[in-house]
Amino acid sequence: MSFLYPSVFWFGLPLVALPLVIHLLNLRRQRRVPWAAMQFLLESQERSKTWISLQELLLLLLRTAAIALLVVMLARPTARSGWIGQLLNRPVHHLVVLDDSYSTTDRWAETSAWKEGLGAVGDIAQAAADQSTASVVSVLRFSEAEQGGEDPRPGIFRQALDDKSRQEFLSRMETAQATDTAVGLLPALRRAVELADLQPSDQDLVVHVVSDFRQRNVDEIDAIQEAVDALKQKAAQLQFVRTVRQPHDNLALVDLAPESGVRAAGVEMWMRLAVENYGTSTAREVVVELEQDGSPLVSVPVGDIPAGETVDRRFRVTFVGGGAHWVAATIDADAVELDNRRVYATYVPEAQKVLLVAGSPNGWESYYVGTALAPGGPVKSGWEPVVVKASDFSEAGDLSQYAAVALLDVPRLKDDQLAQLSAFVEAGGGLLVTLGESIRRDYYAGAGFAAGEGLIPAPPDLPTQWIPETDDEDNPAPDILVTDHPAFSVFRGQRNSMLGLMRVNYYYSLKRDWRSEKTDDVKTIASLANGTPLVLEKPYGDGKVVMQLTKVSPDEGTLGSWSNFGPNPAFVVLTNELFGYLAYGAAADEVLTVGDVLRMPADRAMFAGSGSIQRVGRGSPYQATLSGDPATEQLVIASEPIERAGLYRVQLDRNSGGTEDRYAAVNPAGGEGNLALAADTTLRQKFAGDEFALRYADELSTEANPSESSWTEILLATLVLALVAEQALAYVCSFHE
Repeated sequence: MSFLYPSVFWFGLPLVALPLVIHLLNLRRQRRVPWAAMQFLLESQERSKTWISLQELLLLLLRTAAIALLVVMLARPTARSGWIGQLLNRPVHHLVVLDDSYSTTDRWAETSAWKEGLGAVGDIAQAAADQSTASVVSVLRFSEAEQGGEDPRPGIFRQALDDKSRQEFLSRMETAQATDTAVGLLPALRRAVELADLQPSDQDLVVHVVSDFRQRNVDEIDAIQEAVDALKQKAAQLQFVRTVRQPHDNLALVDLAPESGVRAAGVEMWMRLAVENYGTSTAREVVVELEQDGSPLVSVPVGDIPAGETVDRRFRVTFVGGGAHWVAATIDADAVELDNRRVYATYVPEAQKVLLVAGSPNGWESYYVGTALAPGGPVKSGWEPVVVKASDFSEAGDLSQYAAVALLDVPRLKDDQLAQLSAFVEAGGGLLVTLGESIRRDYYAGAGFAAGEGLIPAPPDLPTQWIPETDDEDNPAPDILVTDHPAFSVFRGQRNSMLGLMRVNYYYSLKRDWRSEKTDDVKTIASLANGTPLVLEKPYGDGKVVMQLTKVSPDEGTLGSWSNFGPNPAFVVLTNELFGYLAYGAAADEVLTVGDVLRMPADRAMFAGSGSIQRVGRGSPYQATLSGDPATEQLVIASEPIERAGLYRVQLDRNSGGTEDRYAAVNPAGGEGNLALAADTTLRQKFAGDEFALRYADELSTEANPSESSWTEILLATLVLALVAEQALAYVCSFHE
């Protein structure tokens, strides 16, 4: 055993020699006086001299040991075998893996998990600095674990812990703040393993993982076990320091987004929000406060939210004027503040452009669709239809300027046109395809369908007449059955008489046996009354394709009128709902999460490819510079990763001078606000071993080194035993009456 720090009590160690000095003084030579009566006693003593000397020697050793034990106990020795690691006589590297994800802002009383974690780091550094051997410390924050780069070293790496550097380190940690990130335990442990590989062979490694250890962090328990085992092989000691003793209830805003529909200036649209209850009890009378462009809106009552459940609510909003706008939702403060607020930002045009490609000779298809989207007059629909003939499709320009594209009875597309349209849909655009007499069936079933890999959801076969099985003239049954699909939400319910107004005379049947593994994602979203598919949907990349197997216009063709959709009042509602659904992907604003890079497309003809971004209003300030991405054909303004949640104002530099404002919303990742804790027994059983320990942060301030108290208790017990033995032996040796 060796001791780790000096004490003034060590200067009392010479007192150990006091019993020996007294003994020697008692043995100093005296003048002998002959006495005949003592002769017998001397002879008797000579016979038992060996036993008496042994007793006196034992008594001397016990008294010496008692004084030594008293001095050592008062000096508070610390063995090199406690939670600070098996230091031996070698330098020690203390690697602290510190959880700074936003769940550590969990607060109660006058403290929080983050404050408890910082206190634990201070206690670890203080104990390490008190060692007689040289110690260095590194702090790997969870938020640093997922940062790219070949160098795994964190910002604080191998800092010495002498008097001056220790104070600098402690001051630096006192001002540290938790982040808005949601990095879990596993990435941090894996980065710690990389750091352990850099450990010099002449130095011991002690790893301290300081975290709240939530239940979601141990969901990947097997992968975490592998990382822990790897650390155990490289470290003399591994300690988990827990910063929270019990979970707390918490509500979180987990969604704030527009629903499908037109997003344009002056047009009312629906938005949705969602609140999740991560607690173990019902949250009562929850209310969400709303704010639009800095002005309050009417609050949304959510009501009671049972434990573990999520409640959705819808509300309406209208953006006055085109340009940059934002909406924020807020709930009352609770254990975690960050997830109580969510922001949505958008850039609203005066109207959303949609491209209508007219294929029929008379153009009636595009007329009825265009009129339904933009009827004219004082009412703003938010749509701006752009009609081109199929032969002029290539002149439509860059398709990214359109919210959706419609192929209306188009015979076929050229290869380059099909490739252009496929790229548009794959990037998130929406495509509507209607089939009539003008289409080339061999093209749609061949290159268009492409054996299930093309844009066309299913291969059309022959025009087929629809004859209802029964037809009551006074109360006709509807020709069309719709599913629970956003585009047909207006037709939900049997009481909606609008559904009965939609009539079909002819439609395209589909080729037999067209289904395969490549078409598993094709769904029938509307059918005829007998279940025959009428409207199909297929996801394609990030976008979607909807194909209607009948015409829109009621004009008389070779077979006669295919449907009565065009002049039907229900068609106006259906068309707006359908294009709102199709346009959602292309027109959707990018949803940013903390840590994401902001990528904002811009027109090279208008913007210079540079600008700035800064945080608006709440929280710590943030400011950065944007620069254009030269790797893309279209100008894209890209930022560095954004590490704080909130609303950001983006200023784009114009070629003509000046700037244009946009907004970006950055929200925290969901799930981090779930404060359920992993059980202590789970951690101890899973990671059990001689080199593993689990302690709480609030224990470390009173137990800077557990081995210290354990050795003090052992020394005290040994001292008591030594004193009892000394008294007993002294009595046997007749030093007591």
